[in-house]
Amino acid sequence: MIPKRSTTFIIAALAVVLMSLVTITHPRATRAETFDNPRPGAVKWKVVDYNRITTHPARIPFKITVGNDGGIGFDFLFTPDTALLGTSHPSYKGDLLGDMTGKSLTATVGVTVTPTTVFTYYGEGTPSNPCVFPANVRFYFQTDTSGKFEYTDYRWSDFAFATLDELKAADKTITANFSDPSAWSDWNGQSGATNPVAFANAVKDVQFVGLSYGGGCFFENGVGIVPGTGSGYFRLMDFTATP
Repeated sequence: MIPKRSTTFIIAALAVVLMSLVTITHPRATRAETFDNPRPGAVKWKVVDYNRITTHPARIPFKITVGNDGGIGFDFLFTPDTALLGTSHPSYKGDLLGDMTGKSLTATVGVTVTPTTVFTYYGEGTPSNPCVFPANVRFYFQTDTSGKFEYTDYRWSDFAFATLDELKAADKTITANFSDPSAWSDWNGQSGATNPVAFANAVKDVQFVGLSYGGGCFFENGVGIVPGTGSGYFRLMDFTATP
């Protein structure tokens, strides 16, 4: 799968995710973000949508609680344009950002939607996106992109994903290992195993990390709800980096 919608969007979208909020310290070798008992202030993650790129490209997720479990969420749009949920906040340096060599990511994700909700993705059923694979969410990270554009600066998890339809029934925990380059694809759809040196270099300097949304042939072409079928929101209940 080629995990892209456009080169220009990816570079611009990730640039707007930079934040400058209060720095906090997280213990090492533990969960990097449980979202439980959040401190006052804005969430240190952002949602990026395609249709907002020329005006206000990012949304701030809202805080949620399910039972005793805290999380963050965002409303699905009625257009298939939501592409990213992630963070580059400096308070995560050493936990979610920086040198992630030898670590793995685990996320618990879910959706809260009305019963008749139908998900869709950009290009569904068109010649430009002929693959048949439902709207889904998976891990994404990038390294330093300040220089010349390189396919290998952008990475998506191949096997760690959840379809949005399966999340209607129950939350799902997904896991991806930074030690396995074959578990990740770059912007051009190439496995990390085809260039393990480039993959290792990207993992040593993770500058943005989170989740991406896509469907069909692509990993980040954008998802949404078919108008008139229902409504709801996405939930991220935990995002862990270990050890």
